[in-house]
Amino acid sequence: MTDDVLKTRNSLLAIVLILGLICMAVGLIFTDQALMWIVGIALGALICEFRVISMTKSLEKAADMEPADAKNYTRAQYMLRYMITLAIAVIACYKGFANPVGLIVGLVLLQPAVYIYSFFEKRKEKK
Repeated sequence: MTDDVLKTRNSLLAIVLILGLICMAVGLIFTDQALMWIVGIALGALICEFRVISMTKSLEKAADMEPADAKNYTRAQYMLRYMITLAIAVIACYKGFANPVGLIVGLVLLQPAVYIYSFFEKRKEKK
């Protein structure tokens, strides 16, 4: 794995963690089920972390494949990641140990993390 890929992956993991902690703190103001909220955000953030790590590993492996094989492999890995995400989310909500809204918030933390990372990278390039 190249240094740029490692830097990007580690930055995204750190930003997701920080955003998760912020969401936990802010959410505690609005919920009366503090533990379920924290578990929902934490579980969603952990799934995001898993998705980032899995994505970097699968893209690294796909880079060494033929184009057709790489396309099929990345599609299969994509579907596997989302099936795992769905299974964990359904089990957590069905068993009632995670706040569904908190879980959804935790699951979407990757999107703002990517925007934040891009923002800071563009600012570094301008300097």
